[in-house]
Amino acid sequence: MAFSLPSPFFLAEVGFEFRLDRLAAWFLAVIALIAIPVAGYSPEYMGHLAKRADMRVFVAALPALLLSMVLVVLAANALTFLVAWELMSLSSFFLVATDQRDPSTRRAALIYLSATRVGTAFLAGAFLWAHALTASWTFADWRLHGAVGLGPGLLLVVGLGVKTGMWPFHLWLPIAHPAAPSPVSALMSGVMVKVAVYMIIRLFVLSGPALSHPALGWIVLAVGAVSSFWGVLFALLQHDLKRLLAYHTVENIGLILTGVGGAMAARDLGLATAARVALAAALFHVVNHAAFKSLLFLGAGAVDAGAGTRDLERLGGLGRRMAVTFPCFVLGSAAICALPPLNGFASEWLLYQSVLGIAGGGPSPVTRFLAMMLIGWIALVGALALACFVKAVGVAFLGRARSENAECAQEAPVGMLAAQLLLGVYCVALGLLAPAVLATLHPIVQPLEPNGMPLASVWTLPAASVVAVMGATAGVIALWLRWADVRRPARVFVTWECGFGTLTSRMQATATSFAQPIARMFGVLYGYDVHRQIEGEHRRLFPEEIRAEPKTEPVLESRFYNPIVLWVNQVAEWLGRLQAGSIHLYLLTMFATLLVLLIAGAYVR
Repeated sequence: MAFSLPSPFFLAEVGFEFRLDRLAAWFLAVIALIAIPVAGYSPEYMGHLAKRADMRVFVAALPALLLSMVLVVLAANALTFLVAWELMSLSSFFLVATDQRDPSTRRAALIYLSATRVGTAFLAGAFLWAHALTASWTFADWRLHGAVGLGPGLLLVVGLGVKTGMWPFHLWLPIAHPAAPSPVSALMSGVMVKVAVYMIIRLFVLSGPALSHPALGWIVLAVGAVSSFWGVLFALLQHDLKRLLAYHTVENIGLILTGVGGAMAARDLGLATAARVALAAALFHVVNHAAFKSLLFLGAGAVDAGAGTRDLERLGGLGRRMAVTFPCFVLGSAAICALPPLNGFASEWLLYQSVLGIAGGGPSPVTRFLAMMLIGWIALVGALALACFVKAVGVAFLGRARSENAECAQEAPVGMLAAQLLLGVYCVALGLLAPAVLATLHPIVQPLEPNGMPLASVWTLPAASVVAVMGATAGVIALWLRWADVRRPARVFVTWECGFGTLTSRMQATATSFAQPIARMFGVLYGYDVHRQIEGEHRRLFPEEIRAEPKTEPVLESRFYNPIVLWVNQVAEWLGRLQAGSIHLYLLTMFATLLVLLIAGAYVR
């Protein structure tokens, strides 16, 4: 279904054009599913920020963000898309900057705004290039295949990739999310970054596709694989709960792009079934990630509001004080770690099946070998994600409180709990009803294999049987433990406690110590090192105090982005000298610019 609005003056004769089809409807459903619990969560959560944040900005910008995401999904031409895209970028910028009194929040918002400017510049260049080749702004009219589609395709991958937070354009994510309120983080991570994924699927996989080149699929696949590993690896190093979750957004966007890139590559290789399953896995993971990541961000917000901190090293023992948030967070953690029978497992299972299809039907030994390596890569990412959330759950919710804030933590209000419970229901229902979800996805992915069997037929796991077996196993273990407790009652002893005589929170494993073995294993990627300081007069044999502090270097930032930013600042400072108030200098600058444009125009002709 297509519809248009009268042409506004700033779009000349193009006009606002919109299109609603099954793919757009899928993403609109994702927006609606997450907007409902976020709307119920926000009023009570924002109450604890009322003294620091401007509620008028939040109340105005949140509906604008939701509306803009809907318009981006419905946009049928490039100019309509850019207008909606800019509205989405600006509204999310104001939401990130809700706590305007905090200098770090203002800095994070400006970094995010700068990232959106870079992405929009690449998108505008891609759209202008495509218009020059097709003489149309409408996406449905674009048919750029082969070498002619590679240039605008690469610009689109970069422009959309900045918004998705894929590697190496992910740097704004771990900066903006800790600064933004938790419901905003849930919307941005769970939904907004998926809007960019929607455009990648729209332009590169379906709708013709509008742009295609054999290299594009492998590029998206490779970037997705690197993003998934990079995100989960850096998540392990984080102590801020929301920063940890932000890096896991990079990981899961990587998994989604792995599915999208796998669909593109399999289509070009003539493996229609594998392409269809890969795209279904990506679309399924879009809604699954929206559900469990929003649940985790809302859980992190409840921890922040109830304990007054998100620092894992200052938390602990929250499971006894936050009796509803705790199981909800554990459920979201299990879902993001792809544990059966939850929704994260369902979509990752499909992703494995698609890669196995490429490995079994690839036209060359190299293709089949790379597919088998990718299976091991995805498994490694899953194992690291499991380790990361064992750390997050264990340190934050188990053990003893590590600070007075954690000792005095309180459970979240009813509205915040209801939102988490609803998202928890999403995670369980999407996992158990996976065949029904695949039946809904079948018409969307059918163009990749018009005569293929129903998509639900690829689901070979009986969900009901799996749940029954897991429930029976848990029941048997519980009965056995109860029988053992009656037969051999627990005996109470005074533990050795390392000779101190009193068990304290300092004797617990910390987030840093838990992640240290894995951090050392991959330390070459981020310059991992431990700085030790030993104090005392006879410190060589009898030290009085020992401090050990791990250090990491953000290699991508320090060796790539920081030099670029320094160069840009230097160029900007030099250009700023042109604003000297001299009419002669202005005329000289205009003449030089006109001369360069004339020479460039003559060369192009």
